[in-house]
Amino acid sequence: MHRKTRVAAVLLIAAALPAVPTPAAAAAPPPRYTITDLGVLSADPQAQSTALAINNAGVVVGNTTTPSGQHAFRWAGGVMTDLGTLPGGGTSTANAVNDAGQIAGTADRSSGGYGYPVKWSSTGAITDLGGPVVNRLGVGNGIDQRGRVVGGQRPADSQGAPIAMLYQLDGSTTYLGTPPESLEAATAVNLQGHITANPGTVWRDGRLSPLPGLRYFNEDRTTAYAINQRDEVAGSAPVGDAETHAVMWPSATIQDGQPFGGIDIGTVDGIAYSTGRGINASGQVVGTADPMCHPCAAPKAWVWHPGGTITALDTLIPAGSGWQLQQANGINDRGQIVGRGLRNGAYHAFLLTPRFTATVNFQPAAASVPVGYTADSGLVYGSRAGGLMYGWATDNTAATRDRNSAGALDQRYDTLIHAQRPTTANRWELAVPNGDYLVHLAAGDPDHTDSVYRFTVEGVAAINGTPSATQHFFERTLAVTVTDGRLTVANGPGASNNKLAYVDVAVL
Repeated sequence: MHRKTRVAAVLLIAAALPAVPTPAAAAAPPPRYTITDLGVLSADPQAQSTALAINNAGVVVGNTTTPSGQHAFRWAGGVMTDLGTLPGGGTSTANAVNDAGQIAGTADRSSGGYGYPVKWSSTGAITDLGGPVVNRLGVGNGIDQRGRVVGGQRPADSQGAPIAMLYQLDGSTTYLGTPPESLEAATAVNLQGHITANPGTVWRDGRLSPLPGLRYFNEDRTTAYAINQRDEVAGSAPVGDAETHAVMWPSATIQDGQPFGGIDIGTVDGIAYSTGRGINASGQVVGTADPMCHPCAAPKAWVWHPGGTITALDTLIPAGSGWQLQQANGINDRGQIVGRGLRNGAYHAFLLTPRFTATVNFQPAAASVPVGYTADSGLVYGSRAGGLMYGWATDNTAATRDRNSAGALDQRYDTLIHAQRPTTANRWELAVPNGDYLVHLAAGDPDHTDSVYRFTVEGVAAINGTPSATQHFFERTLAVTVTDGRLTVANGPGASNNKLAYVDVAVL
């Protein structure tokens, strides 16, 4: 057969074979977050804003350009409000907000003068916490649920940098360092009144616990910027002579005398300096990776969760959004993130919201609902507030409790449901789109310890603990995959008098 004839035969055979379909390209996963531009309070196209904190109600605080200078703002329900300054002052910034809507920050007393720690009420009234000395500069960096502010000021002789202080409700102050000058201004406070300061330290009821370094780098150069109700801390630690990584310290590693510990979160795109700036109840950490040089690549905002990897936020928002997200400064228990990014040539505050999130508190129907949560009062699975669907396999309304306990950290830890009533086979389900989710589960009772807590999420063991006089609650965060449209929380083998307090769910 001539070569030309053989080629023709091959073509005929090929034409006779059935066509093999080309595999369809896998659909790209939908973006994890939607993004909201919080705007500015100036008509200047170069006006800037930065979001620094967010509470569970979705109230955001920070600072923005105004016609009269940089002012603190509060953003809620799509509206940015100028919080103003102290009488005679020119600038201010809002650094923290609690679930009651009270705000901690910094403001000057005269335009261009020193800043002083301040507090805004939930209605926007400002209080100067700085005392009578006119050059004792300071900051207000955190605020607890009672309204106590943490931050600091220069020592009483008005020399040096601000030192760590707690501003009590009666107007008195407490120095946190021993000696006072050993700690810089406090950075954050949690539900238990435990406080972080730098060099990386946790203050707990007068006891100081230095944060351990990473690996063999332990030179008292750790930093701490955020702490959640489980005493998990976010900050940074050195990993070399000229590099730092973001770190999350579990509460078990925060012990005097322990040289090394914490989880090395790492960095993004090989950027040398990365710092954790916010942490929520689930242990999700947000922060910023910054080259700290000019001209260099721009900083990058990122997010991390326990068991996961650090991820640049730019990759988790809709493509073509026009945003370069450069700072992530705060995250709430609903998984919403705030910070600062570059858009259309100007730096604006942003809010990221997971495309699916649910925060549910187990409680009697008549009990007050925690800020940012919806209530589960034991009803059978069905439609609920906010477009959610959730509930129990068997009616469980008779098994809810509101303890009104002095030992509860907040309403989430004061209310509960008996999960094994009226049958040990009872289970709770939440309708979700199929996919991966981060689930934070809390089990316990502020007043009683007659239980063995065992729960599963999507069949995966989540909580296994027996309460005691010193530990009433057990919490766990885990990633699960849902394939049947319902996220299921069930009683685990060996559970006894099982009780659920609350659950946080966010898409991954």
